[in-house]
Amino acid sequence: MPATPAPEFTVHAASGGLPGWREAGCGRPLLLLHGWSLSGAAFDAQGALARSGYRVIAPDHAGHGLSAALPHAGQATVARLAADAAALIGHLHLPDVVAVGWSMGAMVAWELMRSHCTLPLAAVGAIDMTPRLASDADWPHGLHAHYDAGQAAQMAARVRQHWPKLIEPVRAGLWSAGNEADAAQAGRVAAIMRECAPAALASLWEDMARQDYRPALRQARLPLFHLYGERSRLYAPAVGQATLALQPAARLATIAGTGHAPHMERPAAFNAALLAMLDWIDSLHSPGAPAA
Repeated sequence: MPATPAPEFTVHAASGGLPGWREAGCGRPLLLLHGWSLSGAAFDAQGALARSGYRVIAPDHAGHGLSAALPHAGQATVARLAADAAALIGHLHLPDVVAVGWSMGAMVAWELMRSHCTLPLAAVGAIDMTPRLASDADWPHGLHAHYDAGQAAQMAARVRQHWPKLIEPVRAGLWSAGNEADAAQAGRVAAIMRECAPAALASLWEDMARQDYRPALRQARLPLFHLYGERSRLYAPAVGQATLALQPAARLATIAGTGHAPHMERPAAFNAALLAMLDWIDSLHSPGAPAA
């Protein structure tokens, strides 16, 4: 029997300073925050989670997709993206939100937890991300295990000047080592990347390199979970273990046969892993459940 197609997303344009977003289903809000140079369309396959009782909401960050022309896009920062997401949560009157961020979106989710403590967040999840992009002797778990501020500045300059030439290598790095997206998927991802504003991408790359979310994870009072691609080209398996060690009460799962974008590369396996995390969060709120 053929697989049932994922429910269609309803798309809402950016308006009045709010980011654009897409949503499907009703029930508990699941806020999916996309990564650098993509858009909420990267979560199209997660629309299937609407069949499991979730209201799936995937906004586009400033400078990306539906929100490419937001006035503050050129000076975008992780904190500003979190403020946009917080404004959307308020606008939609969302209760009991599970925020799940992929790559840069994980930093946005962690910033929501750190700086917007009055938001009705139930849990925060991250997909294939390190809490600190830059590596040093104290944290050898950054991007490619050896990234520094100088490399980040060089990358930002190249993005500002030559973004169209960078799209193909950035896109190829999303899939697992030794694997490749099919032609349709590759073309679709490249088209999403072409819609992004280079000034926003450069500003965000520089800002990501300045961030350090290790203290926020150590001090977290919300349930945390982490999902990693088994064969990510960006982050070695040690990154997941080191991130989990910052808050041992968190949960970690690895999606076999996937790279930096497990939700796109193997969506059914990813959705199953995410639903297992959501079931765990629900169990924490059951009568007699132990503390997180």
